[in-house]
Amino acid sequence: MRIFIIGTGNVATHLSAALLKAGHDIVGVCGRDFSHTEELAKKLNVKPFSSVSSIPADAEAYLISVSDDSIADVAAQMPDVEGIVAHTAGSVPMSSLARFRNHGVFYPLQSFSKSRAIDMSRVPLCIEGNNNNTAKTLSALARTLSYDVRPMTTEQRAHLHLAAVFASNFANCMYTEAENILKDNDIPFDIMRELIAETAAKAADMGPTAAQTGPARRGDNKVMSRQLELLPDIGLQKMYSFVSGRIQDRYKPTDK
Repeated sequence: MRIFIIGTGNVATHLSAALLKAGHDIVGVCGRDFSHTEELAKKLNVKPFSSVSSIPADAEAYLISVSDDSIADVAAQMPDVEGIVAHTAGSVPMSSLARFRNHGVFYPLQSFSKSRAIDMSRVPLCIEGNNNNTAKTLSALARTLSYDVRPMTTEQRAHLHLAAVFASNFANCMYTEAENILKDNDIPFDIMRELIAETAAKAADMGPTAAQTGPARRGDNKVMSRQLELLPDIGLQKMYSFVSGRIQDRYKPTDK
């Protein structure tokens, strides 16, 4: 399939590499920062474009992989194209691309960083199209990259993205707070590696509700009181109390 990539960030970099590996023809790349555009274009061995308005109109698909707030502006600057135009965002409605006759969403549920390799075959790809043919074409494209392809409405995708913020972004924030607590006491963060891996594995295998452990789950108020005293500032104390309260609300003291 002839595909044009708009964007040069983490998602665009991983998706374009996976598409190229799957045998698709990347016909060009366009980005806001031309130095980054040239860098990605060189890796893909394609022509870089500095302006969205000047991109070719004969690609079969256009993947817009830019910041959420920029999608509508990018779409407005694009030429009229016959190919499918799809964005890769979790929280942006498909209707943001409504000016195109064939449009949709190609959303990979994963946290991407340029410095880390990702096995795209295991990444869930959430697909939406404004008509049956578009949805089928995007699904077929997705299946060349991943074993896990799922149709999903805009509303479902918005809630999925919200859940991902809790499961990934907020969880990583907790890792950061844990790292700071350890650093202040001369303990390296790598001691947490196996605990983090097992917690994630249990949540995936058992379901997070069944996998919950810890003093709040047990209703151990003495331990929680001692730990509150160890926290260095009121912000962390409030965070600890709020999250512990949420856990206790879910698990009654007799439900152990």
